[in-house]
Formats: sequence, C-alpha cells, structure tokens
Amino acid sequence: MPVTDTWKKVRTTTAYKGFVTINRESYEEPNGVVTDWDVIAGRDSAATLAFTPAASHVVLFEQFRVGPEKALLELPGGYLNADEQPSDAALRELREETGYHSESTFYAGSEWWAANSSRRKHLVIAANASERFDAAWDESESGEVRFLPISELMDFLVSGELTDAGLACRGLAALARSNPETKPLTDLRNCIRKLLVTH
Repeated sequence: MPVTDTWKKVRTTTAYKGFVTINRESYEEPNGVVTDWDVIAGRDSAATLAFTPAASHVVLFEQFRVGPEKALLELPGGYLNADEQPSDAALRELREETGYHSESTFYAGSEWWAANSSRRKHLVIAANASERFDAAWDESESGEVRFLPISELMDFLVSGELTDAGLACRGLAALARSNPETKPLTDLRNCIRKLLVTH
C-alpha cells in the first residue's frame, strides 16, 4: 500500500489567519493514533533569478526581514495573484521590486515551501535583465536594489544568508541541464555551466 494511503485526514480547521494562514490538520496515522499538525497554507510564491546583460551581475532586492530581524539580500519575488501564472508573477515581482524586466526567461520549476506547507515556490531565471520601469512597492514594502557580481554568486548561495538559496541552486541546475531555444538563454546556460564547474 502506498505510504500516502496509510494516513487518513480526519478534519481541518483554521488555527490562525493573518499574513499567513495556519491550518490545524488532524490525521489518523498508520498505527491508529490521531495527531494534530500545523500546516502553512495559502498562495504559491514566485521569484526571479535575474542576470544583467553578459551575465555580469545578479539583480537582488535588499529588505528588512522580521524573522532574522535584519536586512537580507533576496531574489525579487512574492505571492501569485488569483489566476496568475507563476512565470507572470515572477516577472511582475521583479518589475515591481526592482524596475527590471527581461524578455528572455526560463521557467525553472517549483519546490515545496516546507514540509509542513501546502504552498509551492516557483522560480524563473532571466537573462539580459535591464531597468525599464520605476519600482512600485506595496504599502509594507521598502528596500534597495543591489547587484551581486556573478563571480560571487556561488559563495553567496552557500553562505546561508539567502532565503531562497535552495530554490536558486535547483534552478541553476535545471538551466544547466536544459537546451534553451534562444541565444540569450543558451549563452546564460553556458555561463552557468562554467560557474558550476569552477566553483
């Protein structure tokens, strides 16, 4: 019997609803015991790993984060709107937070937000990103656009200071294994392959 079929959901209640939603999920486990689990629910999110022309820099957004109580350099990203596709959401967030945009993008897939969450995090990798718009932050959003030299990218990803480091690493691996149909993405893929080999 598949492992999934050995757990039976008994009930779901909303334990907390604020910026995030926490559901209390009650399951009957394989041994017959009923246990309660806190599950983070809500909309999926999407982020963009954007490279400037010639893949010289990565576009990041620095903002204060209340969990670690300090400013973090992060991939531009946020929640999907209703009926919005992940790629559209990622590029919208890149535009809103940084003013940057790209016509050459690679959807690098998604991963679970956490083991106790029903949400997924999507990633788009963008080549030849350039500033084309004014940033348009949400009411509770503020920060600074930062540029990380590509030579420092791998050290940054393994530093433990990026909230979406795993997402970015998986995305880089997906791009390195791909066969893009456009020259900008092929050039970026080749650059990423060299980066992964030398670091």
